[in-house]
Amino acid sequence: MTTNDGSASGLNPYHHAHNSVEEIPWSRLGSLMTDLVDQIRRRFRPDLVVGIAKGGVIPAVYASSAFSVDFLPIKLSSRHNEQVVSETPVWHVHPTDRVRDQRVLLVDDICIAGRTLGLAREALEARGAREIMTAVLGVHRDSVKPDFYVLETDSLIVWPWDRDQIQADGTWIINPEYLEEMLTVEDYSPPPAPAREKPGSWR
Repeated sequence: MTTNDGSASGLNPYHHAHNSVEEIPWSRLGSLMTDLVDQIRRRFRPDLVVGIAKGGVIPAVYASSAFSVDFLPIKLSSRHNEQVVSETPVWHVHPTDRVRDQRVLLVDDICIAGRTLGLAREALEARGAREIMTAVLGVHRDSVKPDFYVLETDSLIVWPWDRDQIQADGTWIINPEYLEEMLTVEDYSPPPAPAREKPGSWR
Protein backbone atom coordinates (compact mmCIF):
# COMPACT_ATOMS: atom_id res chain seq x y z
CA MET A 1 0.00 0.00 0.00
CA THR A 2 1.67 3.24 1.05
CA THR A 3 5.02 1.79 2.05
CA ASN A 4 7.43 -1.06 1.53
CA ASP A 5 9.32 0.06 4.62
CA GLY A 6 7.57 -2.22 7.06
CA SER A 7 3.98 -1.77 6.00
CA ALA A 8 0.69 -1.56 7.78
CA SER A 9 -0.52 -0.78 11.25
CA GLY A 10 0.39 -3.31 13.90
CA LEU A 11 3.60 -4.44 12.21
CA ASN A 12 4.89 -1.16 10.91
CA PRO A 13 6.91 0.82 13.46
CA TYR A 14 6.67 3.82 11.11
CA HIS A 15 2.87 3.77 10.91
CA HIS A 16 1.43 7.20 11.62
CA ALA A 17 -1.84 9.06 11.45
CA HIS A 18 -2.84 11.23 8.48
CA ASN A 19 -4.98 14.34 8.66
CA SER A 20 -5.78 14.37 4.94
CA VAL A 21 -5.89 12.11 1.89
CA GLU A 22 -4.10 12.69 -1.41
CA GLU A 23 -5.59 10.41 -4.05
CA ILE A 24 -3.37 10.31 -7.14
CA PRO A 25 -5.36 9.72 -10.36
CA TRP A 26 -3.66 8.13 -13.36
CA SER A 27 -3.43 11.47 -15.16
CA ARG A 28 -1.57 13.07 -12.26
CA LEU A 29 0.64 10.00 -11.93
CA GLY A 30 1.77 10.58 -15.50
CA SER A 31 2.75 14.15 -14.65
CA LEU A 32 4.58 13.04 -11.50
CA MET A 33 6.59 10.45 -13.41
CA THR A 34 7.47 12.96 -16.12
CA ASP A 35 8.60 15.47 -13.49
CA LEU A 36 10.67 12.79 -11.72
CA VAL A 37 12.49 11.79 -14.90
CA ASP A 38 13.11 15.43 -15.78
CA GLN A 39 14.62 15.99 -12.34
CA ILE A 40 16.82 12.88 -12.63
CA ARG A 41 18.22 13.70 -16.06
CA ARG A 42 19.70 16.97 -14.76
CA ARG A 43 22.05 15.03 -12.46
CA PHE A 44 22.22 11.42 -13.55
CA ARG A 45 22.11 9.30 -16.69
CA PRO A 46 21.47 5.64 -15.78
CA ASP A 47 22.68 2.62 -17.71
CA LEU A 48 19.98 0.50 -16.10
CA VAL A 49 16.79 1.05 -14.08
CA VAL A 50 15.87 -1.30 -11.23
CA GLY A 51 12.34 -1.15 -9.82
CA ILE A 52 11.28 -2.50 -6.44
CA ALA A 53 8.09 -4.53 -6.83
CA LYS A 54 5.35 -3.85 -6.62
CA GLY A 55 4.87 -0.09 -6.40
CA GLY A 56 8.29 0.87 -7.71
CA VAL A 57 7.89 -1.09 -10.92
CA ILE A 58 5.48 1.40 -12.50
CA PRO A 59 7.67 4.53 -12.25
CA ALA A 60 10.76 2.40 -12.96
CA VAL A 61 9.36 1.09 -16.24
CA TYR A 62 8.43 4.64 -17.21
CA ALA A 63 11.93 5.87 -16.39
CA SER A 64 13.61 3.04 -18.30
CA SER A 65 11.59 3.87 -21.40
CA ALA A 66 12.28 7.59 -21.02
CA PHE A 67 16.04 6.99 -20.73
CA SER A 68 16.00 4.21 -23.38
CA VAL A 69 17.71 1.72 -21.07
CA ASP A 70 16.80 -1.72 -19.77
CA PHE A 71 14.55 -2.31 -16.78
CA LEU A 72 14.99 -5.05 -14.18
CA PRO A 73 12.62 -5.84 -11.28
CA ILE A 74 13.52 -6.88 -7.77
CA LYS A 75 11.15 -7.69 -4.94
CA LEU A 76 11.89 -6.76 -1.36
CA SER A 77 8.75 -6.47 0.73
CA SER A 78 7.04 -7.17 4.03
CA ARG A 79 4.01 -8.45 2.14
CA HIS A 80 2.76 -11.61 0.49
CA ASN A 81 -0.43 -11.43 -1.58
CA GLU A 82 -1.10 -7.96 -0.13
CA GLN A 83 -0.91 -9.20 3.45
CA VAL A 84 1.77 -8.04 5.88
CA VAL A 85 3.78 -11.11 6.87
CA SER A 86 6.99 -9.66 8.27
CA GLU A 87 8.13 -6.75 10.42
CA THR A 88 11.06 -6.16 8.07
CA PRO A 89 11.37 -6.37 4.27
CA VAL A 90 12.11 -9.87 2.97
CA TRP A 91 13.85 -10.73 -0.29
CA HIS A 92 11.69 -12.45 -2.91
CA VAL A 93 13.55 -11.53 -6.13
CA HIS A 94 17.22 -10.60 -5.89
CA PRO A 95 19.21 -8.40 -8.29
CA THR A 96 21.32 -10.22 -10.87
CA ASP A 97 24.87 -9.78 -12.14
CA ARG A 98 23.40 -7.65 -14.93
CA VAL A 99 23.94 -4.64 -12.64
CA ARG A 100 27.72 -5.12 -12.51
CA ASP A 101 29.67 -2.02 -13.60
CA GLN A 102 26.41 -0.21 -14.39
CA ARG A 103 25.12 3.17 -13.30
CA VAL A 104 21.86 2.05 -11.69
CA LEU A 105 18.73 4.08 -10.97
CA LEU A 106 16.91 2.34 -8.10
CA VAL A 107 13.20 3.21 -8.00
CA ASP A 108 10.35 2.73 -5.53
CA ASP A 109 6.97 4.42 -5.12
CA ILE A 110 7.52 5.93 -1.67
CA CYS A 111 10.25 6.20 0.96
CA ILE A 112 9.49 6.57 4.65
CA ALA A 113 12.13 4.95 6.86
CA GLY A 114 14.47 4.09 4.00
CA ARG A 115 14.88 0.46 4.97
CA THR A 116 13.78 -1.03 1.66
CA LEU A 117 15.89 1.32 -0.43
CA GLY A 118 18.84 0.79 1.91
CA LEU A 119 18.69 -2.99 1.69
CA ALA A 120 18.22 -2.85 -2.07
CA ARG A 121 21.20 -0.51 -2.45
CA GLU A 122 23.38 -2.87 -0.42
CA ALA A 123 22.38 -5.77 -2.65
CA LEU A 124 23.17 -3.79 -5.80
CA GLU A 125 26.54 -2.78 -4.39
CA ALA A 126 27.27 -6.41 -3.55
CA ARG A 127 26.52 -7.32 -7.18
CA GLY A 128 29.05 -4.75 -8.36
CA ALA A 129 26.95 -1.77 -9.48
CA ARG A 130 29.30 1.09 -10.34
CA GLU A 131 27.01 3.90 -9.15
CA ILE A 132 23.54 3.90 -7.60
CA MET A 133 21.06 6.73 -7.33
CA THR A 134 17.66 6.37 -5.67
CA ALA A 135 14.33 7.81 -6.80
CA VAL A 136 10.75 7.63 -5.53
CA LEU A 137 7.54 9.42 -6.36
CA GLY A 138 6.56 10.39 -2.82
CA VAL A 139 7.97 11.11 0.61
CA HIS A 140 6.63 12.42 3.89
CA ARG A 141 8.12 15.44 5.63
CA ASP A 142 10.08 13.31 8.11
CA SER A 143 11.01 10.60 5.61
CA VAL A 144 14.54 9.52 4.88
CA LYS A 145 15.05 11.34 1.60
CA PRO A 146 16.26 9.54 -1.54
CA ASP A 147 18.30 11.29 -4.22
CA PHE A 148 15.19 12.18 -6.22
CA TYR A 149 11.51 12.64 -5.37
CA VAL A 150 8.67 14.85 -6.63
CA LEU A 151 5.84 14.70 -4.08
CA GLU A 152 6.29 15.62 -0.42
CA THR A 153 3.15 15.38 1.70
CA ASP A 154 2.10 14.09 5.10
CA SER A 155 -1.28 13.11 3.67
CA LEU A 156 -2.21 9.50 3.06
CA ILE A 157 -0.97 8.93 -0.49
CA VAL A 158 -3.35 6.71 -2.46
CA TRP A 159 -1.72 5.32 -5.59
CA PRO A 160 -4.08 4.50 -8.48
CA TRP A 161 -2.68 1.01 -9.13
CA ASP A 162 -3.69 -0.43 -5.76
CA ARG A 163 -6.59 1.74 -4.61
CA ASP A 164 -9.29 -0.70 -5.72
CA GLN A 165 -9.79 -4.47 -5.64
CA ILE A 166 -12.16 -6.72 -7.58
CA GLN A 167 -14.12 -9.42 -5.81
CA ALA A 168 -14.99 -12.93 -7.02
CA ASP A 169 -18.49 -11.75 -7.96
CA GLY A 170 -17.12 -8.92 -10.10
CA THR A 171 -17.86 -6.09 -7.66
CA TRP A 172 -15.20 -3.52 -6.86
CA ILE A 173 -14.20 -2.36 -3.38
CA ILE A 174 -11.68 0.11 -2.05
CA ASN A 175 -8.53 -1.64 -0.84
CA PRO A 176 -9.51 -2.37 2.80
CA GLU A 177 -6.17 -1.13 4.08
CA TYR A 178 -6.58 2.19 2.31
CA LEU A 179 -10.21 2.41 3.40
CA GLU A 180 -9.31 1.89 7.05
CA GLU A 181 -6.88 4.82 6.84
CA MET A 182 -9.30 6.98 4.86
CA LEU A 183 -12.00 6.57 7.47
CA THR A 184 -9.71 7.99 10.16
CA VAL A 185 -9.52 11.31 8.29
CA GLU A 186 -12.21 13.71 9.43
CA ASP A 187 -14.64 14.97 6.77
CA TYR A 188 -13.18 12.77 4.02
CA SER A 189 -15.53 10.63 1.95
CA PRO A 190 -13.70 8.45 -0.57
CA PRO A 191 -15.18 8.17 -4.06
CA PRO A 192 -16.64 4.75 -4.83
CA ALA A 193 -14.61 1.95 -6.36
CA PRO A 194 -13.34 1.73 -8.95
CA ALA A 195 -12.08 5.29 -9.03
CA ARG A 196 -12.65 6.84 -12.44
CA GLU A 197 -11.63 10.14 -13.93
CA LYS A 198 -14.07 12.26 -15.84
CA PRO A 199 -13.71 12.08 -19.64
CA GLY A 200 -11.49 14.86 -20.86
CA SER A 201 -9.48 15.03 -17.64
CA TRP A 202 -6.60 12.94 -19.04
CA ARG A 203 -3.48 14.58 -20.39
